[in-house]
Amino acid sequence: MSVVIRNLQKSDQDQVRKIILEGLAERWGAEFDPSYNKDLDDIYGYYVDRHHATVAVLEEHEQQLHDSKQPVVIGCGILLPLPAEDLYGTWCVEPESIRDAANSAGLKKMCRMMRLSVSADRRGQGLAKKMIRHLIEKARERQFDLILVETEVLWTSAVQIYKSEGFSVAVADHENVHYTYRLDSTTIPRVDNK
Repeated sequence: MSVVIRNLQKSDQDQVRKIILEGLAERWGAEFDPSYNKDLDDIYGYYVDRHHATVAVLEEHEQQLHDSKQPVVIGCGILLPLPAEDLYGTWCVEPESIRDAANSAGLKKMCRMMRLSVSADRRGQGLAKKMIRHLIEKARERQFDLILVETEVLWTSAVQIYKSEGFSVAVADHENVHYTYRLDSTTIPRVDNK
């Protein structure tokens, strides 16, 4: 098997939505309400057309020459230019302290890495790291200065992967942690010690 990363096509939307919702359901259990995620109803329209985001998918290919299986989408990630209007109240707003610290450091062009997800049966193979690295390179190509990421403290796999890929904690409390990744390889100071 080989895995490639490519841009989202409209025909991928159902597969991508399923992967993200399955991951959220796994994380939240009985509390999970898929109707809260209206941004996933038309991923291409909402993220690519409306917000000019980079939406990438991980696609798995069979390497056998005579196998007629179609490629399968097994993961995704989004790089959303900021500021962006959250029509559905899905995103956690970036703390003002991060924006202020970024502006003070001369980092004007920011984006958010979000909706990073890999199919449960493909985890543990380094695919999320591959997607993060791809999105970092796309952010460089688009000349962003800073990438922001928000996750929950209790989502330990996400916390570990962002730390391992060089993201720095900017703001944290007992529930959420906001990370930054400066594209010039240096870090901005942590702005909250909670």
